[in-house]
Amino acid sequence: MFRSGKGAAMAVDDGFRDRSVLVVEDEAFTRMVLVRMLSGMGFAAVHQAADGAAGLAAVAEHRPDLILCDVEMQPMDGFAFVRALRAEGDRALAVLPVLFMSGRADAERLAEARASGADAILPKPATPDALRRALAERLAVRAAG
Repeated sequence: MFRSGKGAAMAVDDGFRDRSVLVVEDEAFTRMVLVRMLSGMGFAAVHQAADGAAGLAAVAEHRPDLILCDVEMQPMDGFAFVRALRAEGDRALAVLPVLFMSGRADAERLAEARASGADAILPKPATPDALRRALAERLAVRAAG
């Protein structure tokens, strides 16, 4: 964020302006906080889903540019969500960036995430700066690939 001379906050353009993101998170408060942070970053659209099954339906409906997904959800956790997403057979979904959020972001959890088809893990709770960097990195990797 930077401030103009009049003190009004303005979003830094990280290439989010023409992008959409889907938040898949079962905790309503956490989902609301993430939606507000992402909206403040300038995303064109921020979609949300309360679990993995609703996330799959939201992907089909909205075709987001990237997904921010909790790992530990019920009844379908983040690992099952990503495996189902990648199994769709759609090339666009096979490369759709998925960034997991987890209170546990150690090497073992990262290996599990990658094995399921996720791209990276962002430790919870996510700060706005860490979230911005991680999302910008995932979009840059997708654009380069």
